Amino acid sequence: MPFETAPTYIFDLHCDTLDRLALHKSFPDAGFMEQDAAIPDARMSSLASNDCHIALDRMAKAQYAWCQCFAAFIPDHMPADWGWQVFCAVHDFFQSQLAEHAALIEQVHDARDIRGIVDNGKCAGMFAVEGGSFIEGSLDRLHAAADAGVKMLTLTWNGKNAIASGNVTTDGLSTFGAQVVRAMEQRRMVVDVSHLNDTSFWDVVKASSRPFAASHSNSRAVCGHPRNLTDDMFRALADRGGIVGFNFCRDFVREDGADPTRDDVLFHIDHFLKLGGEHTIALGSDYDGCDVPSWLEPAQRVGELHTLFAHEFGAEIANAICFENAAAFFERNETL
Repeated sequence: MPFETAPTYIFDLHCDTLDRLALHKSFPDAGFMEQDAAIPDARMSSLASNDCHIALDRMAKAQYAWCQCFAAFIPDHMPADWGWQVFCAVHDFFQSQLAEHAALIEQVHDARDIRGIVDNGKCAGMFAVEGGSFIEGSLDRLHAAADAGVKMLTLTWNGKNAIASGNVTTDGLSTFGAQVVRAMEQRRMVVDVSHLNDTSFWDVVKASSRPFAASHSNSRAVCGHPRNLTDDMFRALADRGGIVGFNFCRDFVREDGADPTRDDVLFHIDHFLKLGGEHTIALGSDYDGCDVPSWLEPAQRVGELHTLFAHEFGAEIANAICFENAAAFFERNETL
């Protein structure tokens, strides 16, 4: 139902909550078994109420007008057929949660509907994929993913697949990968370059013709991790009309991996703003996929970022980073 008072608008380009829940005690190679082994099954079975960073009921109580990109994580090492099974398992779980909690969440099929969904008090749930290893040799599964409502695909995780190479490898975008990029653009599925190595990033710049995203990446000038973007990469994204989601992961905020302070976050945002990123910066929390700053955990505390940005940069910039830039990017993607 509509909000009684003016809400805080939040658009988060990346979290791992959906697959963390969907794959609980199944698909052990997907990477969540160890950290969640001690959590009772009853607390890892519902998107509405759980022990993860993000739960629909907690976010609703926090009064956010909230759009969330929920990613299905497909590890690089998985054979394509196994990766497809993981994708299908996460997709089926998402559909079950949409049906069970229809009062709290609605799937985004057209980004031009996002504002209406969130203004009615529901989470606008956008389905995404992190890792394209399930796509190998044929575009059939890419089109099947698009038909299933996937709006954004991170081409790789950290390693190499048939499409491209991640940040711990040295190769670039493959010939097949260039076909994938073109097919994604034709289907209005956003190409996500987070996790790519530098060679693959610049290959995507050459192969693509539409705006693209780095859904959860920070500034390499501030924190030298290879998962972060160089200034030239950020400028290339901004010049193309793309979007960059600030990643809350401690390792990508501070080089020593310590619990980041508010100032540590501001260093990244301020640097991107100085590069002309006032229409490019967004949020890409990586909730449920990493250790985040203690003052941003769990996810209903994300509004503290809006308060921080408004105090430091003004309300207009805070609104842009926390919602408007991402909303405008996806809206444009529907019509370009």
